[in-house]
Amino acid sequence: MHHRSCGSASLALLQHSATTSQGCPCSTAASAALHTMRRAILLMLAQATALRPPASSLLANDVRDTAGDEAAWAARVESLAVLPRGFRCGTASLNFKPRELPDSEARMNLGVIALDAPTDLVAGVYTKNRLCGAPVTVGRDILAREKPHIQAILANNKVSNVRPGPGLGVSCAHTVADAAKEALSLEGDVIPASTGVIGWALPVDEMVAAASSLTLQEGSAHKVAEAMMTTDRYAKAARSELPGGASLVGLVKGAGMIEPNMGTMLCFLVTDAAMERSTMQACLERCVKGTLGSVGVDGDESTSDMCVLLSSGQVQEVSEDAFENALGDVLAQLAHHIVRNGEGTNHVLRVCVRGDRDEDSARALGRALVNGPLLKCAVAGDDPNVGRIVGKVGQLLGARGDPDLLDEGSPCVVKLGGETIFEGGFFRLDAAKEERLSNHMKAARLGTDVEGAPACPVHDRCVEIDIDLGGSRDVVSVVLGSDLTHGYVSENADYRS
Repeated sequence: MHHRSCGSASLALLQHSATTSQGCPCSTAASAALHTMRRAILLMLAQATALRPPASSLLANDVRDTAGDEAAWAARVESLAVLPRGFRCGTASLNFKPRELPDSEARMNLGVIALDAPTDLVAGVYTKNRLCGAPVTVGRDILAREKPHIQAILANNKVSNVRPGPGLGVSCAHTVADAAKEALSLEGDVIPASTGVIGWALPVDEMVAAASSLTLQEGSAHKVAEAMMTTDRYAKAARSELPGGASLVGLVKGAGMIEPNMGTMLCFLVTDAAMERSTMQACLERCVKGTLGSVGVDGDESTSDMCVLLSSGQVQEVSEDAFENALGDVLAQLAHHIVRNGEGTNHVLRVCVRGDRDEDSARALGRALVNGPLLKCAVAGDDPNVGRIVGKVGQLLGARGDPDLLDEGSPCVVKLGGETIFEGGFFRLDAAKEERLSNHMKAARLGTDVEGAPACPVHDRCVEIDIDLGGSRDVVSVVLGSDLTHGYVSENADYRS
């Protein structure tokens, strides 16, 4: 969300407002008004650029520098995941036999990020799924306290700890968290986080033994990013440097079961920038909406999502605007990675909807497109079957009572790969355009369906779909999704075996 990528007119207005407020003996009321205007512009720009096109992608430098080179990507993640002041981390592993499948053996990882001292500078966003995991319940309860006393986040993969029995999930989450707290000599609470199979019970005894062996070290949390993975192909991290020497680092796990309202996703954000707790929560909610809340892989909303932000508060005098920009940057990068790392994903779809009645309506239209199985299958086959795009738009517009937006002479324009495919109520196709559209899809392939494909990002290109409904220019929503491949079916057919 760097201002340099935003529209010049809006940026000029932003700069003018800042200069005016600093260089003129304005009244308090006038200064407040200018600040309000400035923040409104920042928020508008953030919404418009949260998931921006690949040409200016936040991933461009990372991906271009390491494309297809697993060792280079691992080194890049290690550098991105260097922790801010006041944080340390550690990992441990264990083998266990699930009580639900006692004839099989599974491997589980634990990852912990801990503060040097307890803090109340915490914010969080959790899944909206009513069948939520025990760690979600515990985390919400901790964050609901007037004065939380938090010192660590402890994550496990393989088992998501969702309703394994009456009271069992919450008690097991507390037991494992307490074991880590004791082993690491922590004074504050430990927020639990779990991802993996839904319905299985945690192997508490084995986890307590593993947690008791945890140790903490400074430096990079890339091993924690690796420990969180389930079906992820590669570890994911992002960072942003703030004025005054502060930094903000994000780690995310997410591959399948990804849908707005969060996905099968654990996201941990840590910073040394001192912010009011209420400010942290407000910034997190705003930034999540246009990033993690605007991705979809398969339309299934997870039971276990969480996005938690912790601050050690060691760097003072960081402005709210700078903090929110940094947070938006990091979350936008992580959102891109989640979709690129989706189970079986071989193309990323980027749907930009403009001119709708409001941002929520635009986002819903984008979601419907990226979750449409016929379109996802067509993209998987590099088939520019554009009727599946416009037909889905028509379905949504009809359902909400806007059928005339696709009528003859309407202002609606639909593009694929920058090519106009529907305008004025009619398709605009020919043989040459069909070939160009197919080539656009082929160029966006990630190559994950090729035997021996690298476990790292190979490029940052997307299949680009643009829908302009002809309304307000201020309404822009971007949604990322993936295709539907044989690899996705195979992964989820064999997920527990």
